[in-house]
Amino acid sequence: MARRTYDQYCPIAGALDLVGERWTLLIARELLRGPARFTDLRNRLEGVPPNLLATRLRELEAGGLVARRDLPPPAARTVYELTEDGQALEPVLRALVHWGMRRLPPPDDFEVEPGAAVRSALLAYARPRAARAPARTWSMTVDGECFTLELGSGRVACFPGGTAHADLAVTAGAADLFRYRQGKGGLLPGYEPADPDLIEEFEAVFDLRPPIPA
Repeated sequence: MARRTYDQYCPIAGALDLVGERWTLLIARELLRGPARFTDLRNRLEGVPPNLLATRLRELEAGGLVARRDLPPPAARTVYELTEDGQALEPVLRALVHWGMRRLPPPDDFEVEPGAAVRSALLAYARPRAARAPARTWSMTVDGECFTLELGSGRVACFPGGTAHADLAVTAGAADLFRYRQGKGGLLPGYEPADPDLIEEFEAVFDLRPPIPA
């Protein structure tokens, strides 16, 4: 089956020819977290048919946005990762997060996945230049699930699991983070240690206002 095209000399149409099909941008969203196996992507993208996922990955490879790489032993597995061109989609996805966040219904009737809250409500709003040091490490616990946020080389990356060597330990609720970004209240994170300078820096980097006293 031939790939559909808008067949227009237009940068938006040309971009949508590459990433406008269903699931394509969500695959890119997941690969921005780092290389992933086919089974990893299937598990993260609940509801995507395996044959459609395989098709989308082939299309992204053909478009030069995704590459396959074989990991050496003992892993000995094939992973998919974004190329430099694929990585350039990050600001596009950040803009979509900002545009779409306030158009989401409140999370009251939805189960909010902690990783989605970290990516959409924190990483998508990160401002690395607001940090007072070139490198920082934050341990983030969201609804009991642990993540490590690392600032380095002018960007913030997220890794699963916590760390004992964080500058600041942060605790938050996934739904609260979404409510805050939607302008519907929501509790801001708790911090340990309660160092005002480190807290102020964290809230500046992730564009969080300090809580307003009652």
